[in-house]
Amino acid sequence: MDTKELRNAIAETCENYDSLYAQLVKPINQILINIDASISEDTANKIIENLKLFHSGDKNITECHFDESENFLKEGIQLLQKGDLANGALQVYGAGLNFASYNLKFRGLKNDNPYNNFEKNFSLIIDSLKK
Repeated sequence: MDTKELRNAIAETCENYDSLYAQLVKPINQILINIDASISEDTANKIIENLKLFHSGDKNITECHFDESENFLKEGIQLLQKGDLANGALQVYGAGLNFASYNLKFRGLKNDNPYNNFEKNFSLIIDSLKK
């Protein structure tokens, strides 16, 4: 599938599995369609899966944000390494937004240190992009 087909599949899933999470994903996905932002099949499938799982009550929004943050970060690094700076930067930006949402919600749900994931992700960026 090409980018447009993947983004349209996300939009269709938002319609078919309407929820609070779908209402968050839908406008951002539309903006990304408007600017022709790339997306990998893996990341699109993760978003579609999360929309369905959240709708059915099998996954909470915090877990969705974390999963997508991880996918966006890995995809962004790969795109930056390939020289696609615009889409790579956009993916890393999306990873940060999702991780911030995860972190904010995580604090209210669990008595654990959410900063443990920061070092792993910061190291991934530095180690992957260091020349």
